[in-house]
Parts: sequence; C-alpha cells; structure tokens
Amino acid sequence: MAAAAAAVWFRVWEPFPRVSIIGIAATLIGGYPIFKEAVENIFDRKMTMELSMTIALLAALGIGEFFTALVITGFVLAAEVLEGLTVGRGRRAIRDLLDFLPHTALVRRDGQETSIPVTQVRPGDTVIVKPGGHIPVDGRVVGGRSFVEQAAITGEAMPVDKEPGDFVYAGTINQSGALEVEAQKLGRDTSFGKIIEAVERAEKSRAPIQRTADRLAGYLVYFALGLHC
Repeated sequence: MAAAAAAVWFRVWEPFPRVSIIGIAATLIGGYPIFKEAVENIFDRKMTMELSMTIALLAALGIGEFFTALVITGFVLAAEVLEGLTVGRGRRAIRDLLDFLPHTALVRRDGQETSIPVTQVRPGDTVIVKPGGHIPVDGRVVGGRSFVEQAAITGEAMPVDKEPGDFVYAGTINQSGALEVEAQKLGRDTSFGKIIEAVERAEKSRAPIQRTADRLAGYLVYFALGLHC
C-alpha cells in the first residue's frame, strides 16, 4: 500500500488523465479484508467501523482521491496487523497456561497405583503427585508433606508448606516430597481452569471502546448519507 501510494503521488503510471489504475487496483486489493467484513456486517445488519471505512474508500475513489484512499487503506491494514499481533499474544498466553496442567495423573484405586489421563480422574480419587510434578486437580492433601510452588494461582513468591488437611491447586508444582491429594475439582472447575476461561473470554471479547466506536461510526454514516440525500 505504501508503494502504491508513492506511485500515485509521483504519478508513476497514469495512462488515463483522471483515473489512476494503480490507485484503484491497490485500494480494491489491499482493502479486500475491509470490504469482506463490511459485506458480512451488511448481512448481519450491523453498522461497524469496517462498513463506514468501506463507504469512505468507495467515496474517495469515486471523487478521484486515489492517494487518500490508499493512505486510509494502509492505516486500516496496519491497525488490523497490530490487532492480530495482540490476539496472537493472547492465544500464546493461553497455551502457556495449559502447559502447567499435566495430561496424566497417578491415581490410587483399589490399592493399586495407575497412571490415567487427567480427564478420567473422578472426584474422590486419591492422586499421587511426585516431587517435581504438576498437581492435576484441586483438592486436599491426605498424605505426605511437601513444599508447593503456587505463584501462578495465589501470587505467592515462595513455595508453601503443605501437609495433610491443606488445600492444593491444579497447575501448581510439587517441589520436595510426594503428596497424596484427594481430588475435589477437575478440569474447568479448578481454580486454574477458571483462570484459563477468563483469559479466553478476554481474548474473544471486544473492548467497550471498540463497541462505542462502531456505534458512533454508524451514527456518522447515517448522518453523512442523510446530508447527501
């Protein structure tokens, strides 16, 4: 878009006196993501920033302001790239959080210790967490004693001493001795699962200022179209 804007500004190639082939082609190609979302918004009966931008770009092309159309398109695409990077960081944060949860758990059933997928652990099961292992469930310690690093949940900088009767959280790290934990909360019901859900909701939700901008953009478009008519 920057190269096309420079070409239009310096009139690099204009076979027609009042029409810039480069300006029209670059705006239509570069603005495709904007136009596509605008069309979807029309079918959804929503007035958003993308729709107002589409109207502005088509109007600029219609009156021969090709350089202006290219500059607007370039800025909008730059904003889309920055938004994509922000969303990408949010998704990476979710993946990093999921890395704290083990995929298997060592469970004692009928006097035998068996390694099973975490999804098969049931409330009331006794989960054995060896030194250096991640605790897979929220529950209460019923055997053993150890220090647990739980900064990811409680923010405590130093490991916390755990003994029978103390509560431990999924996603925390058992450091010194083996622990036997009675499973009480599993998966999304754990404190760690609630944190992941909150991050996912934040990643998917739109900021209030963005919703306000879309609403004001709709009013502006209606006002401009009304004046034109």
